[in-house]
Amino acid sequence: INDILDMSKIESGKMRLIEEKCNLMEMIQGLRPLLEAKLNENNIQYIADIQLKNHWFMADSLRLNQVLVNLLGNAVKYTQTGGSISLRIIQKPCEKENFGNYEIHVKDNGCGMSEEFLQKIFEPFERQANSTISGIQGTGLGMTIIKGFVDAMGGTIDIKSEENKGTEIIVRLCQRIVEAPEKSEEQKTISCSPELFVGKRVLLVEDNSMNREIATAILEEAGFKVDTAENGAIAVEKVTYYPEGFYDVILMDIQMPVMDGYTATRKIRSLENKAIAKIPIITVSAN
Repeated sequence: INDILDMSKIESGKMRLIEEKCNLMEMIQGLRPLLEAKLNENNIQYIADIQLKNHWFMADSLRLNQVLVNLLGNAVKYTQTGGSISLRIIQKPCEKENFGNYEIHVKDNGCGMSEEFLQKIFEPFERQANSTISGIQGTGLGMTIIKGFVDAMGGTIDIKSEENKGTEIIVRLCQRIVEAPEKSEEQKTISCSPELFVGKRVLLVEDNSMNREIATAILEEAGFKVDTAENGAIAVEKVTYYPEGFYDVILMDIQMPVMDGYTATRKIRSLENKAIAKIPIITVSAN
C-alpha cells in the first residue's frame, strides 16, 4: 500500500521533499539491524566501505533512507545463500561551494538481470521472469520509487548487471553540506549528569531476554541499579515483597505472558501500602 501511495505521489507530481539536517553515517549504521535476520538466514556476507569527509548535509532523510533500504533489501533478496553484498559510499568534491558529491554503490553477486529487462526496470510493476518464477516476493514498484526519489533529489541512478553474475547500482547525489547541530541544553544536561541516577533502583519488567539485556546495559551505564521481572506477575510479587522505597521507578512492558503490563499496573496501584502503590510506572512498549 505504501509503495502504491508513493507511486501515486510521484506520478501526479505531488511528492514534496522535506529537507532537514541528515547524518549519513548514523543512517548507514541504522541499516544493518534491518538486514541482519535475512543476512544470517541466508549466510550472506555484508561489507560496508564508507569514505566521508562530511557526515552532515541537507536532505529528505526519510526518502534517502528509503532509497538505501530498498537498494540493500533488493541486493539481499536477489542474492543466493552464501553470496555477498556491499555498500560503498564515496564523497567527492563538488564545483558548487559548500556542496558535496555523494556516490552510493550497492553491489551483489546474485542472480543479475538480462539486458532486455534493464531497459524497462524503472517501469511500474515490471519484474524479471526468473524472480517471479522462483517465488521471490515483490510488487515491481521498488526501483520505480527509488528512481522517483532520486530524480526529485536532483540525482542520477545507473545500473550495471549481468545474469547469474550480479548487479551494481550507483546513485549520485549533490547535497549541501552543513555543520552538525549543537545539542540542546536538555540533551547536554542528561548526557553529562549520570550522577542524577546513581543509587536509584529501577524494576525493569520485560519478557524479551534480549530487550532486558540491552535496557539493563543502558540503565546501568546511566547509573541505575537494575532489577528485572519477566512478566507482570513477577513484578507485582517483587514490588509487594520489598519494603517501601526499595524501587524508585518501574519500566513496564505491556504485552507479556502470564500477566500483561496493564493488569500488573492496576494491581500495584491497588496495593494497601499507598507509598508503594504510588511508585512511578513508565510504559516501555511498541504499543
